[in-house]
Amino acid sequence: MPDRSSPSKPVTSNAAGTRSMDLGRGRRAFQWLDYLSPDEMQLDALQRQYDLHPLAMDDVRTYDERAKVLDFGAYLFITIHSLTRHAEDIIDHEVEVFLGRNFLITIHDEPMPEIDHAFRRFQADPQRQDLGPDYFLYLIADEMTNALFPMLDQIDDAIDSAEEETLQRATPKTQARIFKLKHTLIQMRRSVAPMRDVMNALAGTRYGLVDNKTALYFRDLYDRLSRIYELIETARDLLGNALDTYLSVQSNRLNQVMKALTIISVIFLPLSFIVGWGGMNFVRFMPLDSEVFYWVVNGSLIVIPLVMLAFFKNRDWF
Repeated sequence: MPDRSSPSKPVTSNAAGTRSMDLGRGRRAFQWLDYLSPDEMQLDALQRQYDLHPLAMDDVRTYDERAKVLDFGAYLFITIHSLTRHAEDIIDHEVEVFLGRNFLITIHDEPMPEIDHAFRRFQADPQRQDLGPDYFLYLIADEMTNALFPMLDQIDDAIDSAEEETLQRATPKTQARIFKLKHTLIQMRRSVAPMRDVMNALAGTRYGLVDNKTALYFRDLYDRLSRIYELIETARDLLGNALDTYLSVQSNRLNQVMKALTIISVIFLPLSFIVGWGGMNFVRFMPLDSEVFYWVVNGSLIVIPLVMLAFFKNRDWF
């Protein structure tokens, strides 16, 4: 059985999208392997080189796992997620990580700027060079977490705009925007909640591969992800209130329209009766042929609507 924590031959592949670097110093020096869209041959070679568990490799090949951490003794298998927002759509990016005593393997199917930023931060801080691969993993997760705050600010501005539009000029497009934002927040919560659990697990003392010093950083990440989760829940409540307001505004607007149509119908009801009855031209009913009756009928067509409008106005019906 090969030593999984100290491979005899380091992977030095020069294939496109693959990086292999020696980082850190002293006892915490480690090798970082970064794979971008690896093919089956690369994954098979990696599995043999580090004796990686088949179940973990199956998860790597699917790229459809929730954030989690599994302990395989000599290494941890960790799935973490980052989110980006393009044209009001949330895109979930998954990174598979193998954390060993002296190695860190990151696998992803698309470019991850967060990983590059974390690498530059690690290289630029000489005082942290002796913290090992678990600290580098923290930096990657930290970059992913930091990217969520601007996204939440954008969503918060969109919610304020939707609330203002709901009160001033609500349209069916407003309702569609509210539902879109609710769907966005649901997607964020689906990713953030498991990530929070992973950071909480790494912040504990159950895994010997995470140093006590680094565990404090993961605890900070857990606190920030908890805050983000609370902000998401608050935003969902605000959207729920905005939706209730929209439905109330639409209902009130419909009531106003129905009130106007009802008033018009009520006014024309007696007028239709008078015109219909007076227009039958009974030959044997002589008063219908008189000039006085003509003026009475025409006068009533004017007086009755005015009286009814005054009555409705006095009752504050409009």
